[in-house]
Order: sequence, then C-alpha cells, then structure tokens
Amino acid sequence: MYRIFHYFIFIWIHLVLVPGLLAQDAEKIKFSGSIQLWMRYTDLNPGSSIGNQEFNDAFDISLRRYRLGLQGQFNERISYNFTLGNNNLSRYQIDQSPKVLDAYVNYRFSDQLIITGGKHAWTGTSRYAAPSTLSALGSDINFSATPALNVHDDLLRKLSIAVRGQLDKLDYRIAFAKPFVFVSQPLSEEAVFVDNPTSLNISGYFKYQFLDKESLSSAFSPWTYLGNKEIFNMGAGWTFQSKATQSLSSGDTLDHAMRSFGIDIFYDKPIGKSAWTFYAVYLIHDLGPGFVRYIGANNPASGTVKELTLNGRGNSFPEAGTGQILFGNIGYLRKFENFGLQPYTMIELADFEALDDPMFLLEAGINYLLDGHQSKVTLGYRNRPVFIAQSGQRIVDNRKSMVVLQYQVRF
Repeated sequence: MYRIFHYFIFIWIHLVLVPGLLAQDAEKIKFSGSIQLWMRYTDLNPGSSIGNQEFNDAFDISLRRYRLGLQGQFNERISYNFTLGNNNLSRYQIDQSPKVLDAYVNYRFSDQLIITGGKHAWTGTSRYAAPSTLSALGSDINFSATPALNVHDDLLRKLSIAVRGQLDKLDYRIAFAKPFVFVSQPLSEEAVFVDNPTSLNISGYFKYQFLDKESLSSAFSPWTYLGNKEIFNMGAGWTFQSKATQSLSSGDTLDHAMRSFGIDIFYDKPIGKSAWTFYAVYLIHDLGPGFVRYIGANNPASGTVKELTLNGRGNSFPEAGTGQILFGNIGYLRKFENFGLQPYTMIELADFEALDDPMFLLEAGINYLLDGHQSKVTLGYRNRPVFIAQSGQRIVDNRKSMVVLQYQVRF
C-alpha cells in the first residue's frame, strides 16, 4: 500500500501538477536535478556484518543522492519549491522510492523580510546545519552541526515556519519547527531521543556579510563558490527544544532539553585563476548526560555479528553529542582552460562528555571540476577513530579508513 501511494503521487505530479505549472509563464519556472554516484572502499568497524557474514572491509557502488526539483513564482511576492529524491540507493537498500523532500512556499515582503512555510531546511545553529550537498567541498558533508539528524528532521528538512531576510549586510533566519521523531530507544543513564510531540524546535542563525552577499533563494549553504564570489562572513546561531531527550537516574525518568550554540567564519577568495576556501566553527551541544550520535553515512554494513566497539556497524563513528566540537576545512582551486583542480582537507576535533578520549576525524581529497559543480569528480579519503569500552573507560582502540570516488552531475 505504501509503494502504491508513492506511485500515485509520482503519476499525479507528472500528469496533473507539472502540466498545470507549465501553463504559467515559462520564465517563472525552473526544473533541476542531480545525481551523486559513489564507488567506495571501506574498512568496517570490528564485528560488522553484511547479511549473516562478518566482514572486515567492503567495496560498494551506490547512488548517494538523487534529486528532481521544481521552483517557480506565482507573482513577485509568492514563490514555491518542490523536490523529490532520496539517499543511499544501494545493494543493501534497494527499496529507496522517491519521496517528497522539499515542499514549501515563500512570501516575500521584501529582501528584508521573507516568510517560508512547509517542509524545508531553513534552520539555525551554524552555516552547515543546512549544508549544501551539491556544492560540497569534499565527497560528503560533515554532520557535526546536526546532532538530531534524521530523528528530528527528514534528510535535514522539518515542518517549519521560518522568518528570514537580509538587513543591509546582516543575513538572518529564525525557524519554528515541529520535529519528526523516527526512533524510540530504551532508557538508560545516558540521554536518548524521545517522541515528545508538544516540543517546539526553535533555532536561528545570523551572519554578517563583509563582502559579497549570498543568495536568499536556498536554505542550503555552499561550501565553495569556486572563485565566482568573494565572501567573508562571520555568524552565530542556536537551537533549542525542551524535552528532546530522556535518561534514567536512580530509577527516575529525567527530561532534558536540546541546546546547541555555534559561532563560525567563512571565507571564499578568488585570486586570478585560483581561489581559496576556508571555514571554521566552534559548536557546543547539550542534549543531556552522556548523549552521543554515532553516524555512518550510506552505511555499507547491515548489522553486527557482535558488539565489539561503541561505534556500531560499518563506517559509524561519534560525530556529534553533548560536548564541544571544532570543525574546519580549507581548499585551494586552480582553474585551467577546460577544467579545475581543487585539493582540500577537513578536520573535526571533539570533546564529548560520553567519551574519555577526544574524537579526531581527518578527511583529505581532490575535486576534478569538469564544469564547476555541474559536473565534477571527487576523490576523498577519510580516517576515523574506533572507540571501545575498556576498564570502565571509553577510549580509542584503533582507526579505520574509507576512500570514496564520487561523480556528480546536476542540471
């Protein structure tokens, strides 16, 4: 029944919605799409299984993301955005039917005040709480600013009302969202997410734009402009939600709020046929005692034979949680006649309350730009820590690596 519903929506969009929209002025309608294809080799966390068999490593091919979007305007004040797509289509997850990602309407009083309502990614805390996947610097995005990823949101989107705009050089967004909750976990002394439908998620992000201004058209912030703009921004933001998590203490159930704060800087500087890109952020997350998120993007393992680590299956590692995080990246672009080369590196250093050792993540790679972000190849190497529980402590036991070759096309 669920699959039939998806097919009905797909047919309705193409036979009813799209022809109706095409009846409008064609200049006011824009279609877009994208595909990110991955070929990957991964060292798996100890104890990981694929099917019923334990594996130490894995090679896989997958569609990391695919999107089909439609944007348009009814008039000079009202615009809309509708996006279909999904993530992680692979031999491990073959039933990844297209679903509605973005579905929202903007009412523009002026550039100083825009009201956005629906399912969208306008949110707060920091620049990359809503990171652009299509203008990413690396083979994938970093999730340190999104501790509630795919729990309170659906692939970074929430049902929300956002107030946003630009007051001269000050760009702002404030969002009031009703969070999704997709998981229910047994309670312990360490805080876990709970489904509290009355909790309202309130977030905001303010950035001061010293040089060129960034667009108001998308919630997702680019990682690099490839020398097409000169950007220097400083920003700060927050996220708050009461009763987001719970824990047990002496048999009593305790409620905990989610509090996140971030301050960051973004610099994108063209220099002739070259360009530098730099970003740094300091994040503080508080989601209750001992809270930590182990995230394994596009996880190649289906389970664990036995729990040998704290990381869990596949390529998971502690990327966000109660504690402090420093994240930064730097890239250098050199443009040639028909292509561009952009080596980059990313570093995340975190001090999580739940872990006795610091979490250190390293990524490095290079972008081969055939046509900017429209057509590019990315080769990325990532090295992550594996945590274990030993003698009452949670420490780093060893490190594992992952290599991704990605081809991206967008239109």
